[in-house]
Amino acid sequence: MIKYKKLKFLSLYILIILSSFSINYYVSSSGVFPVDTFVHYDNGFRILLGELPVKNYFIVHGFLIDYIQAFFFKIFGNNWQSYVIHSSFFNVLISLFSFKVFNALDLKTYQSAILSILVGFLAYPISGTPFLDLHATYFSLFAIYLAVFSILKNKKIYWFWASFFLCIAFFSKQVPSAYTIVGLTVACAIFSVLDKNKGKNIFVLYILGAITFLTIFLFFLILQGISLKDFIIQLFLIPKSIGLNRYGNYELGLKNVIMDYKFIHAIFIPLIIINFIKIKKEKNYIYKKNFQIFLVIFVFAISTIVHQIYTKNQIYIFSLIPILAGFLIYFINKTKVKNKITLINLVLLISIITAIKYHERFNLERKFHELIYTNLSNGVSASKIDKKLSGLSWISPHFENPYEEIDNIKKFLKILKTDKENKIVISEYNFFSSILNQKLFSPSRTYDSISFPKKNEKFYEYYKSFFINNIKKNNIKNIYMLQSSKIKDDRIKLIVYNYIPSTCFNKKIIDDYILILKLTNCREL
Repeated sequence: MIKYKKLKFLSLYILIILSSFSINYYVSSSGVFPVDTFVHYDNGFRILLGELPVKNYFIVHGFLIDYIQAFFFKIFGNNWQSYVIHSSFFNVLISLFSFKVFNALDLKTYQSAILSILVGFLAYPISGTPFLDLHATYFSLFAIYLAVFSILKNKKIYWFWASFFLCIAFFSKQVPSAYTIVGLTVACAIFSVLDKNKGKNIFVLYILGAITFLTIFLFFLILQGISLKDFIIQLFLIPKSIGLNRYGNYELGLKNVIMDYKFIHAIFIPLIIINFIKIKKEKNYIYKKNFQIFLVIFVFAISTIVHQIYTKNQIYIFSLIPILAGFLIYFINKTKVKNKITLINLVLLISIITAIKYHERFNLERKFHELIYTNLSNGVSASKIDKKLSGLSWISPHFENPYEEIDNIKKFLKILKTDKENKIVISEYNFFSSILNQKLFSPSRTYDSISFPKKNEKFYEYYKSFFINNIKKNNIKNIYMLQSSKIKDDRIKLIVYNYIPSTCFNKKIIDDYILILKLTNCREL
């Protein structure tokens, strides 16, 4: 009987691993949206070349994901497969960890298996490729799961590791991690008040976890030669100013709060109602483990929903449905209610139906990367660009004919190969350093609307100095630009002329998409 049970669980683990890995690997290689798809591709490789975030390239988000990608490049080689193995591996971890938690919540094995497989379909595959928001969200989820394990198994040390993982999440991306950090810290403090004997120790361990991580991280910065001042400016002060502007311009309404997440709420609201009733009816319920479990998962759900409402990134949090479903089933089992089996099956049915719905829309149609109106079947092998991109089917929203876009990239690569001088490459296609196996000295991690301060914005002078110093210390001769849309003067001004006067360059236009700016004698430099 014991051997059968072990074999059953081993089979389920293999099923979960294969399904969660393969689904992400499959969808990640269909279609590209350059600025999002490749945002961490070159940066991982730049680290292997000896470059450093904050010091050598400007960032406004956490950079641990760049180091993780560097690790995968080191292990699996400098290629597209290493990139998608990275995100697929994390999808496996999320699914397996969910399975362990659902089992710990005493769900039936088949319920745990179904829900964890659904998590694997809705977690990382919505993006497919490594992405900041998802890493931060799921490192936060690991912290939440550790807190749940601590409550269920009465192992206080898990609170230490919960805090540790929250720090990892924060330095992956500051939000949504910050929301979960605040919420879980408050929850931990509440537990301390409600149970002074146990809670005090819990809170101490929780704080120690953060202190331990921050101490290690500080030593890491020192060893890497990363300035603490620059680190604070790029990772705290600039993102703070960006965030404040974003909050001020956002209107909360029925649609973006309720309707956009209606299927999440279909699970989340019953979970809240059950626990609200228990608080009202059961004496001392707030002192019990179940209340603690509810509060912890409530923190995570609210944190991710709030972040999703305020972020400009596309919706990605539908994995909350099977995650919350697991906890809802747990509380249904702990509640005296008629037709318990029917209710649980209904929860499972909702989870399955919504998973299929979002799998089709976000995974297969690639809505996350704005590929929803792109005919993915027109994709061609990216090996036509370089063999390192083998396995990627190239089609983007920018070109109806993928061959035209690929020809632009190949032409750009040919130009770069002929220039043996140190150069800066500015492009949405963040893979040229990897393909050419050389430093290209881009001053920013990527080039979108919020990656660096603009004129009249706070810290403009800081980034201007960062840009100019990058040119000076690396003896840059040329700045190359390749864009996915036709290059216009206002785009050049935004990216370059805002910081270095146009009089410092001889401008050479190759075609509508390729531009070379040749540095001349310039007093500003």
